[in-house]
Amino acid sequence: MEDSSPLEVPPIPEKPKSFSFAVVVILGILVVAAVSVYSWYAVYGPCSRRVVKSTSIALIDQANAFEAAYQSASSATPIGLIGAVTHMEQTLWDTREVAVPACMQGARNELTISMESAIRAYLGIMTQEREEKMKKLMADSESHLENFVSELETVNRCAPFCL
Repeated sequence: MEDSSPLEVPPIPEKPKSFSFAVVVILGILVVAAVSVYSWYAVYGPCSRRVVKSTSIALIDQANAFEAAYQSASSATPIGLIGAVTHMEQTLWDTREVAVPACMQGARNELTISMESAIRAYLGIMTQEREEKMKKLMADSESHLENFVSELETVNRCAPFCL
């Protein structure tokens, strides 16, 4: 006679527990690595908050020094502008020497362009150039100064992940 017992299904082998443990360990290592890289970049990266803050202070100090020379120039006679313009030029050169990270290049460029426009305007006043040209240079200077402030605020908000 034939055996009429139902077909037995072979037992399903259990997954080794070491496989699940290995996956958890690998994921844990990846998370720790990602957090470490993020932390390192935020603290020591080229645009870390510390670097951005100290560079912002340096650029603002330069802008304030330039503003002081600008104010003394605005009340001087055309001949008396020589000293103020010389101080403004020195401040411009010093500003160009401020080391800035890549994320702050735009802010420094806007500041230096603003300074250059104001200096050119005062040099034009000294050489008695057309008044329209001087007004345009002063308007350009103000516009670039506003751009500088905007760039500086943007970088301070996005640090340390500014591009």
